Amino acid sequence: MHTPTWKRRALLLIVLMLCACTTPYRPPQLLDAGTTFPGLIDLAAGAGGQSADVLLVHGICTHDASWAGVVVGQLMQSLTGATSSSSAHAATGGPQVQIVSSNVATPAGSLRFNALIWSPLTTGLKRQLCYDQAGKSSICDGTPPLTSTRARLNARFKDGLIDDCLPDALVYQGVARDDIQRRMRDAILQVLDAGDGASDIPLVVISHSMGSKILFDTLLRMMEEAPGSRAALVAQKAVDRLRLLVMAANQIPLLSLADQQTGAAALAPAAPDSLQRLLQKRPAATAATDQRLTLVAFTDPNDLLSYTLQSEKYARQGVTVYNILVSNASTYFGLLERPDYAHLNYLTNPDVGRLVACGLPSSAHCKRE
Repeated sequence: MHTPTWKRRALLLIVLMLCACTTPYRPPQLLDAGTTFPGLIDLAAGAGGQSADVLLVHGICTHDASWAGVVVGQLMQSLTGATSSSSAHAATGGPQVQIVSSNVATPAGSLRFNALIWSPLTTGLKRQLCYDQAGKSSICDGTPPLTSTRARLNARFKDGLIDDCLPDALVYQGVARDDIQRRMRDAILQVLDAGDGASDIPLVVISHSMGSKILFDTLLRMMEEAPGSRAALVAQKAVDRLRLLVMAANQIPLLSLADQQTGAAALAPAAPDSLQRLLQKRPAATAATDQRLTLVAFTDPNDLLSYTLQSEKYARQGVTVYNILVSNASTYFGLLERPDYAHLNYLTNPDVGRLVACGLPSSAHCKRE
């Protein structure tokens, strides 16, 4: 039977697209020799029968409570016999950081997740741009349609990256920064203030994009409150028991530019950024093996908004830094990986999820690949 020309052409096009579709960093590429770090399951196993704490902080773009469930679900996929329960703390009294809590039980130990959803703090301001969206986002439902016509890809990126995501960075770097930090401070106190609880329970922080800077800035601000105050003690205790810091889509090199002077002052060495200053707050005693902090930075080289960490700026006694390259989506013809996927898909990337959950080398408590 003769195959129509259009079908042959369509089949050829599909084959060409499949051949031109690559994920160059799948499996992930380790940039540092001897990369080794504990996974969530290892820290849970070493928590002495208590739950290891995991703090999740999202990055730019609108997020809601469902984000926490997706991330925790991805992390659990690699853990043997894991079960979970979750709850959300509703915000009251105006925009607040929403807290979504999950408890994960495994045969090796327990994990207590607290996701800090700060997106509601910027939603009201971002609605001012709803008139410009071609395809209305969830926060723009019901607003008048855009009357002009945009090319399909331009519309997608203008709606998402420009109208919904970039404003978060602009808002935080402006006059709203103080208010965002105060509300983040309240959320941190709520989830990490354990009174006189044990200080050796491992703490893991998994932060994405600008969420890293908001968290670091807020912890530093808390430490600068009155010595012996509740906030200062909680922040210092959190930094002291931090064992694993996972940064996805690191933006510190870019965002820290807003904290520096121009002109003659720019010729001087750059002042330490918020991550450097936070790591300097850790006592030298953390050189002990069971108190060391491992900082793992995941970067998709095609992510326009992400930077690898310069290890020499952050590594110090008791702190080891590793960079890992990943592919969050397919690259087409060596020309393009969708910018939104490249930036937003780290914590739903199975490669990232397994490394965070199981560590390297992979824990014996994890499912075999």
